[in-house]
Amino acid sequence: MRRAVTLAFALVTAAALPARAEMSVAARFTEPTDRYGHRALGPEHEFANLQIDVTRKAGDAKGLFSGHSTLTYDLRLDPDLVYEDTAPRLSDLDGDGIDEVIVVQSHLRLGSRLLVLTVKSGKPKFLAATDFVGEPNHWLAPIGVADFDGNGHRDIALIDAPHRLGVLRIFEYRNGALHPSFAGGRFTNHHFGSDTIMGGLRDCGAGPEIIVASFDWSGLLSLSVTPKQTVAWRRLADDTSPARFAKAIGCGI
Repeated sequence: MRRAVTLAFALVTAAALPARAEMSVAARFTEPTDRYGHRALGPEHEFANLQIDVTRKAGDAKGLFSGHSTLTYDLRLDPDLVYEDTAPRLSDLDGDGIDEVIVVQSHLRLGSRLLVLTVKSGKPKFLAATDFVGEPNHWLAPIGVADFDGNGHRDIALIDAPHRLGVLRIFEYRNGALHPSFAGGRFTNHHFGSDTIMGGLRDCGAGPEIIVASFDWSGLLSLSVTPKQTVAWRRLADDTSPARFAKAIGCGI
């Protein structure tokens, strides 16, 4: 009943205020499940459901705010799948002004993949995904989203199997698909069992940098992608504590 009332309000709002409308997106995981049991992120960090809120803000031709409505969509998975992630990430990959939702999804037999959902005509739908890695308990740890090489396309960076492989992978979103643009190195951004992914992205004035640790956690590193899609790195510190990571993300080192 609540959904029906919300939908009715949305239709009335849209009909009454057709001059200008904007959409925003929010997302969260719900329904923790133990059906996969990998526990890379500790207990209760594998989820059966992803909730996406789509809020439509309406205004008149002068841009004055007049009202809004929100619809919530549940993207509940089949029994052989889970969302295996800390939280959904939001970024406008296709440049339409509305954020996409980026998550790690894991299959009980095929392991993880990166999944991107978009909101078109007010409803979430599949946009793009990488292939599943092909084996269970093989996880992908996201880093962040930026145009790393300056070519005008957004890229998603992650560490493939941060506990045993540590491969940096970068995927470029282009023409409705995720295209691999770099794979290499031996880095990490996660301790097995922790509910926190370390590091991330920063821009201290010279373009986006990836902040991760060396695979043995002996050094805090900054990685930069060149226009030729190679990766240069420099050592920021020997300390890889959370406080040092935070200082690096804040351009303090």
